[in-house]
Amino acid sequence: MNKKLSKPPIPLLSRRWARVGLIVLFTLSAISNLYAQDEQVNKSQFPQNLNSELRRNTWSIYAEGGLSWATDVWYQSFNAKRSYNQSPAVGGGIDFTIRPWVRVGVEYLWSRYRREQRFSSLNTQKMPVKVYGNYMMNFHNAKLGVQFNFMELWPHRRAQWFNAWMGTGIGYSFIKGNEYGMFFNNTMTQDGRTTPIGNNLIVNNESELSLTGNVRTTNQHEKFNKLFIPTVLHFEADVSRRFTIGLKGEMDWLLSRGGIAPKNYIFGLATIRYNFVSSRAKKLQTYYEGELSVLNDEVNEVQKETARYRDRADSEASERQRLEQLNADLQQRLLDSENSKSEGKAAIEISHYVQFVNNSASISKDELSHLKHFAAYMRGHQLSVIAEASTPGTTRYNQKLSERRLKHVIKALLKEGFVKENLHPQIAIGEQDGKPDETGRRVTIKLVK
Repeated sequence: MNKKLSKPPIPLLSRRWARVGLIVLFTLSAISNLYAQDEQVNKSQFPQNLNSELRRNTWSIYAEGGLSWATDVWYQSFNAKRSYNQSPAVGGGIDFTIRPWVRVGVEYLWSRYRREQRFSSLNTQKMPVKVYGNYMMNFHNAKLGVQFNFMELWPHRRAQWFNAWMGTGIGYSFIKGNEYGMFFNNTMTQDGRTTPIGNNLIVNNESELSLTGNVRTTNQHEKFNKLFIPTVLHFEADVSRRFTIGLKGEMDWLLSRGGIAPKNYIFGLATIRYNFVSSRAKKLQTYYEGELSVLNDEVNEVQKETARYRDRADSEASERQRLEQLNADLQQRLLDSENSKSEGKAAIEISHYVQFVNNSASISKDELSHLKHFAAYMRGHQLSVIAEASTPGTTRYNQKLSERRLKHVIKALLKEGFVKENLHPQIAIGEQDGKPDETGRRVTIKLVK
């Protein structure tokens, strides 16, 4: 049975594989650009599973597994199994994400590369004849790396759960294995001479031949350690706040090969990452606790302001009540004074008023001069002083204005030699008489006795 393929498999690093790889890379880049559309900056920022929230001064660990390839291995394969072209690879690492666009970390990877020699035809011209060979090397890769997230070129991208990292670093590879070989050594002894059997004879896998002789095997151990420079392209998607899955491609360039090490290692890996971040519930709890604290502070401030306004209103109400009571008492006293005048006696009223301009409590020079003359004439007598305000303006303002006018007149009389006991009663009635013109902008001084 002829098991030879009509078309050989595509070599791993051929141009056709390169075209396939470029198509996949451009497709992923197009998808990345599609998901990197800008979002509205003025959109309400409710606490969400954001990229900056998961990848800012955070730690993560990850496991990875897949396949590996080694290129330019010195041990050539002949009619080898297809499975020898690639090997399983497993590992893991720890990363620290400084900002959403950069992270650093350490990583470990284990894999191996194998080569096999299955000779379909044997050359018996020279003994011993190699009929089978196997070369297998296990390698352990440890590296320090830095990666950059080029998806962060879009500052307000919508799909922050999708990220694409590119990186490099420095690594060290520990490689150890063995080379196994099986050899036939057929000889013939005749007339005391020992010669190889099969001179000028070709033996292939379609021939039937019985051979006698020696079978020898060798198993040679090999090991070496090499520095390498890694290049990484890693696509990741967040499936939750704490778990991220991804696809990773890596090529390691070995330095100082020395003729025995491969040129590079190639990896195709799937990754799963655990992010050490707070849970969604805890994040929301922290957010709402902050919002409630702010609202409580605002409520307390409003309550304090309300209490201040309430105290001020109570104080003004009390003062208004006191002034109303005082005004009522003075009105009654005036009425009693008028009723006590003796009947039949002509009432001679001596009085003087100080005129003020509108919305003013200042005494003009002329009015002050008249007041001094009146004071000089009435010094030693008891006088009543009543201050008024005209009706324009609010009642409260007019009351205060009349009080200021009363105060200035009393001060002027005291300077002219009057004592407080002789200036009684002192009344500020505001706009109570309802005078709208200049007759309501006066302070009236009357002789009591």
